[in-house]
Amino acid sequence: MSDFHTQHLSQSIQRIQLLINRKEVIEAWLHSQNKQPKHSLVESLTHRQHLTELGQLINRLHPADTALLLESIPPEQRPLIWHLIDEEKAGAVLLELSDSVKHELINHSDAQILTAAAQHLESDEIADLVQELPKEIAPDLLFSLPSEERDRVRSAMSFPEECVGAWMEFDIPVVRDDISLDVVLRFFRRQGSLPDNSGQIMVVDDYGHLKGTLALEDLLTHSGDLPIADVLDDKPITFHTNSSAEEAARSFERYELTVAPVVNAHNKLVGVLRVTALMDLIAEQAHKKLLLNAGLNKEENLFDPISKSAKNRWPWIALNLLIVFIASRIIDQFETVITQVVALAALLPITANIGGNAGNQVVALVIRGLATKQLNASNTLQLLRKELSISLMNGLIWGCITAFITYLLYSNIYLSLVMMLAMLSTMLFASLIGVAIPIALKRLGQDPALGSSVIITGTTDTLGFLIFLGLAAVIL
Repeated sequence: MSDFHTQHLSQSIQRIQLLINRKEVIEAWLHSQNKQPKHSLVESLTHRQHLTELGQLINRLHPADTALLLESIPPEQRPLIWHLIDEEKAGAVLLELSDSVKHELINHSDAQILTAAAQHLESDEIADLVQELPKEIAPDLLFSLPSEERDRVRSAMSFPEECVGAWMEFDIPVVRDDISLDVVLRFFRRQGSLPDNSGQIMVVDDYGHLKGTLALEDLLTHSGDLPIADVLDDKPITFHTNSSAEEAARSFERYELTVAPVVNAHNKLVGVLRVTALMDLIAEQAHKKLLLNAGLNKEENLFDPISKSAKNRWPWIALNLLIVFIASRIIDQFETVITQVVALAALLPITANIGGNAGNQVVALVIRGLATKQLNASNTLQLLRKELSISLMNGLIWGCITAFITYLLYSNIYLSLVMMLAMLSTMLFASLIGVAIPIALKRLGQDPALGSSVIITGTTDTLGFLIFLGLAAVIL
């Protein structure tokens, strides 16, 4: 997004918010006046004027920008904005909203409004929206669709979200492989428009089996009497409806694809997968991982109720509290050693913090390797050996530096030795745990990003305290 567009969007949203606030203030003042016919008329006219101005501003925005506006204002103001959105844009706005705000608006809308909003969407978009609607509304919405579109929506709804079938589109240009290029051109002239900006036309046989793809470039640069079969790409990259959507996203990135055909088990063309849909998938997954790394297991809106937001943060706070209590009990067991050598209290956080930092670096690397499929069962041991070697080298180098600084501060050679050995041991353990935790979560069927950083930080802190104080008890 350009800086100009960003600035213009920000100004538009601020202007709308100011209009909403001004409307509330003026109407509250008018309402407080004596209820004479003149005041009632002024109040009614003022209300209509504000609504008209707001509606014009809101409907100039792109649906994604309107969604941002709805997420940026308090919940009590959202219904006003929502009911001013034009019917043909309302469905697209719903799809752009975060789950919490979307469910809030759906719960405050009647069936007629939601059905009208959905009817302006494509089949795959309707399938996404239907799954968010109340159960009593969805059947009526499906019944209101033409039979062919209804079948497409039901087909898209039959696939789990992690499958390609849930992200494919159905409205695609398709031609048979036994016609000439001129016939194709005449077809598009009658249509009055070229296919979308993907630049690819799907080619099938009489039975709907995928034969390949035809590039618009080839359609325009070859002789018109050539049959499609002579110029099509008969080995395009294709995906099955049950293929992993995440794997498909990686393939799009690897091969720089913009569109790819989707086939069923019988190699029949059922739809296409576009890069725009996969961008939505990637953004959604990145958002979820960001929340999980922050210790939030559910999406939280800025203006959610206090109790809801608080409960959303409880699980990882509880885990952190448990780990901290374990660490505190470990420190308590070495109270005598700390009392005898007061410097230990000042040096105690160093090894724990360094271990946590080293562990988080390894965790980030392992999660990335798992996500890109570069890390698997055959090379996990090799990665572990590499990370332990790195930790051994860094532990020796920085352990010696830390020991030297400790000696300068406290003139105690044994305390310096404790610091060096503690640094080395903690970094080795951090690497081992950093590799193990994401892999263990993956094998348990959990997202490796699910609290890995929280777990590694708490674990390395606890181990850092135990190693440091344990060595101090033995050596000092």
